[in-house]
Amino acid sequence: MGTVGKLAGFHALVVASVLAIVALQLTLEFSNRYRATITRDLSENVVLFDRAASIRPASQSLPAFARDFLASHGETGGDQLAIALPTFHTTLGSPGVARLMAVPKVRSLSTAPPLKSTIETVTVAGIPTLVLAVPIMAQGKPVGTFITTGSLSNFEAVQRRVVDLTVAEGIITVIAAFVSVYLLLRRLLGTVRRLTRTAASIGLEGDLGMRLDAPNTRDEVGEMAATFNAMIDKIESTMTSQRQMMANVSHQLRTPLTAARGHLEVMSSDDLADPTSRKEIVATVIDELDHMRRMVERLLLLGRSIEGDLKDACPVDVRSLVLDVDHVARAIAPRRWVVGEVPDVVINADLDKLRSAFFNLVDNAAKATEETDTIRLSACLATRNEDRYIELVVDDSGPGVPADIRQTILDRFGRTAQSPPGGSGLGLAIVSAVARAHRGYVDICDSPLGGCRAIIAVPLSDYSWSPMPRRVEGT
Repeated sequence: MGTVGKLAGFHALVVASVLAIVALQLTLEFSNRYRATITRDLSENVVLFDRAASIRPASQSLPAFARDFLASHGETGGDQLAIALPTFHTTLGSPGVARLMAVPKVRSLSTAPPLKSTIETVTVAGIPTLVLAVPIMAQGKPVGTFITTGSLSNFEAVQRRVVDLTVAEGIITVIAAFVSVYLLLRRLLGTVRRLTRTAASIGLEGDLGMRLDAPNTRDEVGEMAATFNAMIDKIESTMTSQRQMMANVSHQLRTPLTAARGHLEVMSSDDLADPTSRKEIVATVIDELDHMRRMVERLLLLGRSIEGDLKDACPVDVRSLVLDVDHVARAIAPRRWVVGEVPDVVINADLDKLRSAFFNLVDNAAKATEETDTIRLSACLATRNEDRYIELVVDDSGPGVPADIRQTILDRFGRTAQSPPGGSGLGLAIVSAVARAHRGYVDICDSPLGGCRAIIAVPLSDYSWSPMPRRVEGT
């Protein structure tokens, strides 16, 4: 039957159990009410007997009174009446009462009058009968028994019909519950089954182009299918990006390796005996190896940034961060370094990644400018799509970046004719990855200094800041 059948069967079993309890309660309630109705009807005979006895002449004997009462009330719509007076050795009753008196329980009630009203269920000639026995009192003592009966044959017939209808309705309800839940679960788990098969096909065949046929619904099933397809889209995009990155890395590493190998082959030849030439070749090979080392380090940093892992996030003072990067930047190139306005802001960020990304922007500005150019580091508050950010800004007075290539240089190995020599094309890609990991953004635009303005922004949500910026002059 599978999971669908098991779940549907379990649901049907629960429904059947509940219906059985409800049916039992209904049957018991019906039985009690029906018996109460018959008992009330029989009690009317007792009331009639009591009224007649209360106006009995004192000169009239009890057997004579009983005979007169039965003569006038003996026919009571099918009920049987009997008056047993053991003190007078007399038993009177309506026609056919002999069969009733032959029942042992009834006979014992007639020969030994009870002290209080008694109700018994007996069988008379194969017919279930309800017997009400009431003591006849004289001078405070029971001297006889007034017996009235009511047939339960109709009750049993009606009770059987009620039970039959209840069972039939219960069976129909259980079948409907089983079928409805089966169809519902089949639809739900059918999507899960297709999802599992699609995932298995992707895992075994590696075909990331497969997708799940998402139903056009907005329920949990449709959301699950849409989420699965979105996940596969993300995986396919990531795999495509990784393959492209591996191809780019292979291409970028092949050049220095080829150059180093060529120089080493030249140096190993017997024709190269000049020590100066050998030193030049060794220096060139070392330079190529250093270039490869820097590229590998940047690739590792890019990989960690792409992961989006902010486990090392901690409170970061933006002013301290800007001054620290400014202090290190002054040692890498002689420029006119300036620190602009920086808000008094504390954010939650990965300090190492954010510092590295910010320094990459500064390093790019240094490579694109001359000694007489100005590079200014600053920070400001910004709002984008109703979210607040802190923007770390690097302005320079260099040649700037044309608008048509600004997006290209943010890609991995994205280099243009305007890119500074000696770069790997990974710096701005690292900056973009760090910004995405912090749920921020990167922007390249024109600078008020006449050159390029590079921005990396980090969200300010859930953090505190002072909106009043203060100029922090660098030394």
